[in-house]
Amino acid sequence: MRVAVVTGATGALGSAVARAFGGDGFEVHRIDARAAPADTVSSPLHTVDLLDLEATRQLAREFDAVDALALCAGGFSMAALGALNHDDIDGMIDINFKTAVHALAAFTSKLRQGASVVVVGSQSYEGAARMAPYAASKAAVVSLAKSAAAELKPAGVHVNAVLPDTMDTPANRRAMPDADFSRWAKVEEVAAVITWLCSPGARVVSGNAIRVGR
Repeated sequence: MRVAVVTGATGALGSAVARAFGGDGFEVHRIDARAAPADTVSSPLHTVDLLDLEATRQLAREFDAVDALALCAGGFSMAALGALNHDDIDGMIDINFKTAVHALAAFTSKLRQGASVVVVGSQSYEGAARMAPYAASKAAVVSLAKSAAAELKPAGVHVNAVLPDTMDTPANRRAMPDADFSRWAKVEEVAAVITWLCSPGARVVSGNAIRVGR
């Protein structure tokens, strides 16, 4: 059976991606720093802090081979440049970039010939007002995906980034209660793109940053 590993797997997008992989017949393994209060996905959950590189590598050693690696761990914050503090800056680099690069460092040796990796960036990666650390961290994620695609190409591993616009999640609805939610992509729609990129039909797709949104 094909094996899929999903990081940030108790979040809205990560949960949707885990369900989508399960529906496609994968054996799904989820990674998150903590369990969700109300976990609606039945696949195994590995509670590992992805900011701890050695702990992440120790988890990866438990796997024989991985066919799909979806790096969904991430977060968002918004603040004007003059109001930024250390947590605003370091927090975005940690949760968006370091979680992705640590997972790649740990699992690269486990990726089977023909495996696929998808990292989650953002359409804000080219720059956005009042969210400089977030945009910069997502730019780093996109660069990471392109570098990984070049490095892993000889091994037959495909790496792409997806760039969602605002997604319809409970957190985003709370943060922007006056927005038109109908214009936001559903997490299931983004998950469908991620799982397609890990399917046989996408084996000639690598090194791309793919915009996803309505």
